[in-house]
Amino acid sequence: MDEFDENGWAHVHHAASNGYYKSVSRFIKSREDQLELETQDGQQLTPFLLACTNGHLETVQLLAEEFHANLKAKDRQLFGAVELAALKDHINVLEYLLKLDSPDLEVWKNLIRGLSVSDLETSCAKALVELTTEENCDHLESFLNAGGVLAVLNLLKNSLSSDESKIFALSVLLNLVRHDAGKEQLSKNRAVPAILLQLKETARALYLPATRLLEALAYSEENKEATVSNGGIDSLVQLLQYSDDEEVVESALSTLRVLSNSNSEIQTTVGSNKEIWKSLVSLLTGVKNKHVLAAVAKTVGAIVKGHTANQNAFVAENGVPPLMELMRLRSRDCQFASVQGIQALAEGNEGNQSIVTEHGCVMMLMRLLKRSRAADLRTMTAEALWAIAGEKNAQRRSISAEIGINLLIEFLSENLPQSLHFIGSEALGVLANGVRNKRNEIAKANGVMPLVRLLGKSNIPGYIILSVLRTLRALCLCLGFRPHVQNQDAVTKEGGLKFLIKYMVHARQDIIKVEAAYTLGCICLSNSANMKATLDHKDFSFVHILRQLYDEDDDVHLLAGAALAVFAYNNVANQRNIAMSGGVRYHAFIPFLESKNEKQAAYAAFQVVVLSRIIPDEDQSLTSATGIKLLVSILDSTTEDNQAAAANFIGGLAHTRAGIPGAIISIGTIPLLGNLLMSQYETVQAAAAVALGYLSFDSIGERQLLSVCRRDPFLYEVIQFHAGKVKLSKQFVERWQHCKRIGLPPIM
Repeated sequence: MDEFDENGWAHVHHAASNGYYKSVSRFIKSREDQLELETQDGQQLTPFLLACTNGHLETVQLLAEEFHANLKAKDRQLFGAVELAALKDHINVLEYLLKLDSPDLEVWKNLIRGLSVSDLETSCAKALVELTTEENCDHLESFLNAGGVLAVLNLLKNSLSSDESKIFALSVLLNLVRHDAGKEQLSKNRAVPAILLQLKETARALYLPATRLLEALAYSEENKEATVSNGGIDSLVQLLQYSDDEEVVESALSTLRVLSNSNSEIQTTVGSNKEIWKSLVSLLTGVKNKHVLAAVAKTVGAIVKGHTANQNAFVAENGVPPLMELMRLRSRDCQFASVQGIQALAEGNEGNQSIVTEHGCVMMLMRLLKRSRAADLRTMTAEALWAIAGEKNAQRRSISAEIGINLLIEFLSENLPQSLHFIGSEALGVLANGVRNKRNEIAKANGVMPLVRLLGKSNIPGYIILSVLRTLRALCLCLGFRPHVQNQDAVTKEGGLKFLIKYMVHARQDIIKVEAAYTLGCICLSNSANMKATLDHKDFSFVHILRQLYDEDDDVHLLAGAALAVFAYNNVANQRNIAMSGGVRYHAFIPFLESKNEKQAAYAAFQVVVLSRIIPDEDQSLTSATGIKLLVSILDSTTEDNQAAAANFIGGLAHTRAGIPGAIISIGTIPLLGNLLMSQYETVQAAAAVALGYLSFDSIGERQLLSVCRRDPFLYEVIQFHAGKVKLSKQFVERWQHCKRIGLPPIM
């Protein structure tokens, strides 16, 4: 007979409950029926169930492995080993039972089933949190295959489930979302709506895990759409009001940022929320936590990037000053996020570029750029400055000058990010162009060397190659087609000719081929040594350029013509070589000569005049006359760039072969150029002045120019300023001084 105490327990029950595994072993060995003996207290607990209930792992192992206890045993409530261990939070026992992997004990299914039982849901959910951690990820697949995700989501949807259970359920999902398989299951089972429900509950403890889940899932376009369509944006924005719970605010911000990244439709949805801009600015001005401030700035950047309406809305809320203030904080994250936000606000938005400049942003960014030693922060700062520079020449020049030549050259260092390479090249190109160009200063600072070395790098992106090619061209070609010999020779010294020829011949993109050819021609312009070295190179042939002259791409076609023109410019031998290599035909230029695009027309007009001697299908004099008339007509253009281009090409033609200056002068060009001296744009003034300077070497041109200056003596000062004594005929200067001496009155 078994002896039970007043509570209905035998000795084996007490031993199993207390973990006295040696005693348990002795009792069972003495009497085998003790193994499955149930308590008489109404609970019907076996020794195995008692050991599981109280977390005695050694006893559980003994009973399961040595004595082969009934693993399917249930108590009076029909709770088995899994449920009882979960109720008492004995994770060690559950982990063991999982590893035991017995077909008699379906651990996952029992735990999952427990999520739908009111007495078990909290305990089972809590247990699942521990069993799905990174340390237990070996069992993840089994949990997923058992339908775990759907069960957890059903718990979240159940209005009768406790807040505590839901918190554990969300924690389970947070464990799962760290793995691709878990993310896939969450998306497959449409987790987002269930998670969003938690943001509408009164229990704030649910908000943090819910928003973190939404953030993790938001990288999927499918989940982004689900978040938006289920009202997630409004819910997240509402959370920004709970500034007393900074973790929730930060998480909500991060979720909005991920949702908005590279998705204009979601950016529009976020921007249309009535509270979003006020909330963001309020956080910037009212929060002290640097982590939250950085999150706000990052979120602003994501919401406004590339979205004009959102850019303007944030600025209209007076968000720029507090965003800029983050740059003053001693926090690299805040500084970086602030700069990133400014960059996003300014990029592609001319109005905002002006506004941030007016707020003193350029000065603050420059201070940060020069003081910071953090590479990523310096890179982002440079990118922000370049975003503020925009597309206007004046602003780009101003920003480039602020950064300074030495620092821009430093940007070209091989070990720095490619974005800095691009900015450095573009900014140096800006400084090399224009009226107050810095070609000499760049040459003195040895700026050509790193540009050429970039061309020699492998795997350099095409957009950087194009930028470098154009910058080198700007450094080597002055107004009126005058070479900058020092920079030309610097390119050659650094081995640039071979790189240019390589790109001209072997580049994958046709646009790079012709840009390289055009730049190569500029480096050889009026430079006999460079020209000889180029022509002697085994891979160089005009055939490569001539092939591109008939390309379907207008830009390629036009630049091929530009390259041929610069090689042929004042070089009869090259003209002959071009003709022998296949030559050019007038019909190749007709589409551009007849184009409504004045810039294209100006380029083509210059090309046909330079190449007219080797165009066999049209009379030379007629070709030249057509090109000259077209260029002169474009002087009346309404745009700065076209006027400057036409005047520059006229200046270049004014010192080519005999007869060309006279032809230019004969159709009333000098008075038109004189009018351009009064342009509001210095680029136009300078190009016109240089052209007039070269035309002053013609006797008729000299007299006409003298008349122009006598009508308005100030124009002489403009010419003198831009053209200088080098490009003004001595006779013209002497005649003008004579007129001043004798006091001839102005011609009215």
